[in-house]
Amino acid sequence: MSDPFASSRSKLVWAKENLLPDLDRRIREFHNLEPYAKVVEPDPQAPGWEIHKIKLVQPIPEAFGNLTGDVVGNLREALDTAGHSIAVAIGKPAARNCAFPFASNVDNMASSIGRSADLPKEIQSLFCGFQPYRGGDDLLWALNELCNGKKHKLVTPIQTIMWRGHATVRGFGRPFSMPDPHKWDSVNNEMIVVRFGPFVVPDANWDYDFDFFPLIAINEIPVVEGQPVLGVLYQLCLKVESVLVAIEAESRRIGLNV
Repeated sequence: MSDPFASSRSKLVWAKENLLPDLDRRIREFHNLEPYAKVVEPDPQAPGWEIHKIKLVQPIPEAFGNLTGDVVGNLREALDTAGHSIAVAIGKPAARNCAFPFASNVDNMASSIGRSADLPKEIQSLFCGFQPYRGGDDLLWALNELCNGKKHKLVTPIQTIMWRGHATVRGFGRPFSMPDPHKWDSVNNEMIVVRFGPFVVPDANWDYDFDFFPLIAINEIPVVEGQPVLGVLYQLCLKVESVLVAIEAESRRIGLNV
């Protein structure tokens, strides 16, 4: 007997074992290009002061956003396809209301479950139990929000830079100030490391260390905003996998031919 959930599993596996590793590889290749440079500029608001920055000097590849869109698209399709497989099992291959019922919040869940109206009540209850809305299972809600972003806009929210590292200044004879905390400016694609003032001691000796480890992070999607995109996508894969396991188990429990 054929496996009715094979298509859902295939979409999950493709996202987890092909698309996600491809995105990981491309991000590593981008970092290996050393696309950032140290830049020193005069401070326009303080004569005699210098601004030391880390600046992005190469565009972030559009493939990052496109692959992210492919991953989340496959994951949501895996859930919707599971609902259709159940509809086929109960003799409703042409059912229109068999999708996974994402909702914006708990108040909208009652109307959203209508997207699964052609499925057995037990399955509808299971879907509600997943709490796929903001304030319930926020990760499932974020999956739907990522999928709802238009393809040409998806690249921008995904391609925000965050960083991990530290900066220290040593020496004497020159005033300085440092942002606390250091923050990446996604508009200008740069980050101020330190500001130095004019020398106040002849032959002053000063220097600074700055460890910069950039990450490609998600922006503009609450719950996962500011988190590394690879980590978020991996967690989404695990979440969808657990949901599919539960759907199959409940389908068998209620005696569906699956």
